Amino acid sequence: MGWMIGHRDVPAGSDRGVGDAHSLGEAMLLRLRADILSTDLAPGSKLALHHLARQYGIGITPLRDALGQLAGDGLVVMESQKGFRVAPVSREDLRDVCDIRLRVELMALDLAFDRADADWDRRMKVAHAAFIHIKARVGEDTPITAEWEEAHRELHMTLLGACASPTLMRLCSQIHDRIHRYRRIALPTKSYMGGISDDHFEISKAAHRRDRESCKALLQRHLVESNRLIEENISFDTKARAPRL
Repeated sequence: MGWMIGHRDVPAGSDRGVGDAHSLGEAMLLRLRADILSTDLAPGSKLALHHLARQYGIGITPLRDALGQLAGDGLVVMESQKGFRVAPVSREDLRDVCDIRLRVELMALDLAFDRADADWDRRMKVAHAAFIHIKARVGEDTPITAEWEEAHRELHMTLLGACASPTLMRLCSQIHDRIHRYRRIALPTKSYMGGISDDHFEISKAAHRRDRESCKALLQRHLVESNRLIEENISFDTKARAPRL
């Protein structure tokens, strides 16, 4: 991966040392999450601490902390006496995550309508404008990229964010990451998402005009179709991996 976090000599007990340690930990967490979601760290693969510490150029403690957080998010598995492993994938897990995603996103959207305001409209316009520039199109044979996923994630999280429930949003975020990984495994190019990418415009319009029932129906259709697309195209053969970017 070739990515290194620089070491710094900081006096013990200094505020800078605390800040740097926090920054290093956050950077480690973000990088590990990105490598798991992109499948550069393959599902089920062992995460040997000393090997990863050398490869990422970071100490064991922040590395262990990052892996612990990812375990809480369902992306890493802690095995008793055996250390850490990237969470495996399976059809049963995919179906479970898809089902829960549908339920919690519709719940969050319902709460968002209860708290809708002009700021929600503004943030939705910004998120949709960012997504529209890189959205998938029918016939586009380039891979789904991290940039596409980030804009797609931001649009969904902004739609749901007005629910004003940190607990519910954390759950939505965790589930989105797990679906993200399955999508990267299942769908080799953006063209697979070309048709249903247009749903986001209709969902955004329904939210803006405060049409709760239409917006919920559109989101439900979008999620069901997206989940079906992943399941129909996924292979659980560990050798059939999505291409690395």
